[in-house]
Amino acid sequence: MDTTARPRLPRLPLGAAFPPPPGPGAPGDPGVCAPGAFREVTAERAVVLGGPAAILLQVAHPLVAEGVAVHSDYTAGPAHRLLATLQAALTVTFGDTEQARAAAREVGAQHARVRGTTRAAVPGTPAGTPYRAGDPDLALWVHATLVWTARRVAERYLGRVLDAAEREEHWRGSWPFARLFAVPQAVLPPTAADFERYWERSVAGLVVTDAARTVAGGILTQRTRPPLPGVAALARSVTADLLPPSVADAYGLARTPGRRAAAGAARALLRTARPALPDRVARWPHAAVAERRLAAAPAAPAPAAG
Repeated sequence: MDTTARPRLPRLPLGAAFPPPPGPGAPGDPGVCAPGAFREVTAERAVVLGGPAAILLQVAHPLVAEGVAVHSDYTAGPAHRLLATLQAALTVTFGDTEQARAAAREVGAQHARVRGTTRAAVPGTPAGTPYRAGDPDLALWVHATLVWTARRVAERYLGRVLDAAEREEHWRGSWPFARLFAVPQAVLPPTAADFERYWERSVAGLVVTDAARTVAGGILTQRTRPPLPGVAALARSVTADLLPPSVADAYGLARTPGRRAAAGAARALLRTARPALPDRVARWPHAAVAERRLAAAPAAPAPAAG
């Protein structure tokens, strides 16, 4: 991927990759997303490796790419927004009911202004095609990228391969998350097998536009503060490994021997290390907060005044 002409983005503080959990919340409140496979997969810190792949998949839909190009200010650095999205997703998944709804409302308010029509034609999408962030089909696609990439990271980098029943539980467990982010139940594929068919059809219809390549360039050349040499190169290697081959090729992310070796080394390291790591290191602290909240007894109601 040629990034030589792109501006140098602000450095990303490493602390931004470790978002703090929300407060303890209401004792006994399970939150919006029930315990199960969806929360178990999302709890792993390693799923953040799939963030760049999820963003690239999202903007490979021309209407999503147009909305991002017109309504986002990329001078602040796209990785900053990726991590803001991560924090919102973790709060919705592990927060209590009100925390989850508040996080979703904040995202919804930001998305409310994202609407317009495409400025140029691309294959399958004529110029002047309307788009809006709240469109159910676009919201479903964004949700699908998050579900698919998290599961793919778990399988490839943690060795957490879901069997058929677990895939069903993982997909259905994501529904409350989806509905809170403007995905109506009516458009959600009813089974995991239906989701797989939806995914294959959708990937076959993706088109990587210049707007999408601009987003990809920012995501995959992000610099950190303090500097960590090799982070951007590793991100490109892992993203090329995670993406469907057709999408990786469209972005110019060739799976070179060097990238395959880097991704393979990352897979081997994480698969070996994960069983030995304590949960407080390997999992987001949001998950532990949710477990403590769920185990706590709800406060007893105040006695009626005599």
